[in-house]
Amino acid sequence: MRFLPVLLLSVAFASAAETAPLDHAKYTDALKAFRQGKAQALAALTDPAAEVRRAAVDDLRERLVDEPAAPLAGQIGGVLGKVDLETARLLLAALAEAKATTTAPQVAALAGQKDSPLRAEAALALAEIGGAKAVPILAELARDESLNENVIAALAKTSGPGVTDAFNAGILDAKLDLAGRTALIKAAIARNNRAVSPSLCTLLAEEALRLEAQKALLKLARPEDLPALKTAAASMKNAATKAALERLIAKLEKPADR
Repeated sequence: MRFLPVLLLSVAFASAAETAPLDHAKYTDALKAFRQGKAQALAALTDPAAEVRRAAVDDLRERLVDEPAAPLAGQIGGVLGKVDLETARLLLAALAEAKATTTAPQVAALAGQKDSPLRAEAALALAEIGGAKAVPILAELARDESLNENVIAALAKTSGPGVTDAFNAGILDAKLDLAGRTALIKAAIARNNRAVSPSLCTLLAEEALRLEAQKALLKLARPEDLPALKTAAASMKNAATKAALERLIAKLEKPADR
């Protein structure tokens, strides 16, 4: 079903691109040609005319929404580094909107390129299309300080089956860079992911992440986490953290006001 607007794209990344006004008639003619099969949208992504490029993006975007798992998605992923920045941003947004999961490796590769001006957009798109598989990839990217906040934002919005398991695995992964594990903890707070609390209790034993785990538990811990919290408190050597855990335990044990 082709129900999407054809000129004004409601996409998360479009605002980042400064564009000149388009010639509406030229744009409409180009879009009609793509829809009638008289021209190929993929080939037109590098056309000198902005109107033709935008029409090509819109045609591809509509087709992606109809068939996000079609080979077209991979073809679009393959040209991300070969088109102008504005077009690439719009294509990333189209892949994210369609949740074209097959392009996750291509988008991840773009997010991992340190010299790419599209790293932030690629990370955010990966959160939409990658699901649980995106979690470890994004966590690895957090070691780049310039991308850290974008990674946390992307992790906070990543959804789908297995995402919580991926968060827990990353938080406990001693081989993962501290920045990545910290990003996972902060993202867990942002998404109110209380299911990571047992992992945070385990993490309290690691001095490098003790304070981050403590702060997260104060916001995420539930009454069902009491056994793990008590075990952690009993073995905690840091007096300040031990006291904080004891206060948290007392709060969780207190019956809710009726």
